[in-house]
Amino acid sequence: MSEPQVIEGAEAFAVGDGPVGALLVHGYTGSPQGMRGLGDYLAGRNIAVRGPRLPGHGTTWQDLNTRTRDEWRRAVAEGYEAIAAGRDEVFIVALSFGAALSLDFIARNPGKVKGLVTLAGLVDTNDPRRHFAPLIKRLTSSIAGVANDIADPNGHEIAYDRLPTASTHEMLKTLTEVKSELSRVDCPVLVMHGRNDHTVKPYNAEMIIEKVSSVDKELVWCENSFHVITLDRDRDDVFRRTYEFIKERSSHAV
Repeated sequence: MSEPQVIEGAEAFAVGDGPVGALLVHGYTGSPQGMRGLGDYLAGRNIAVRGPRLPGHGTTWQDLNTRTRDEWRRAVAEGYEAIAAGRDEVFIVALSFGAALSLDFIARNPGKVKGLVTLAGLVDTNDPRRHFAPLIKRLTSSIAGVANDIADPNGHEIAYDRLPTASTHEMLKTLTEVKSELSRVDCPVLVMHGRNDHTVKPYNAEMIIEKVSSVDKELVWCENSFHVITLDRDRDDVFRRTYEFIKERSSHAV
């Protein structure tokens, strides 16, 4: 069976070079496009960047609906190995559900990651439908999506307009597992989150800060943005703070 065609602009990317690497992990139902601007910004400052495409993303929601959390975990691990090859330090920058996958990777691989930046990071949901996810996926293959939660009218995210229900159940199971692992994360952490995020409620940012064991951790609110803060009104500040976080914690001149 042939692989579904990748949407133009949603491809994985690798840009920049240098002794410091940054792995950029996109969110659920999104694509590397949501991280590309940030990736180019970091690459322009002598940081090697890779933005992998998580399985089932950037193609069709039907494709995503066949994927599992083990595939997404494997994609993050493979992305790490690729960016770490020949480099002394690797940072991870992750958007939305990408943050959950990245926290999971760090918890399972202590000492490998120099620091983590979460952008509208998702680790929990209080949506009441979560309790019925096993039933919902039996009743329907998709429900209305949550893409393009962006305050800037000029911002656009390549993401699905439908939420596939079987893979969403996989995503929810991932969150349950990640929450139990947060205390095992002790690397430096910068958490940035839109104050008016409608997709991932802002309490997620506070949960990450509270639950990780890191001594070096900071929470920054993006006052003018909704969910996709890499494409929204605060993106310039998000880019700058991400770079400064890496620069200040790297032993290399970047």
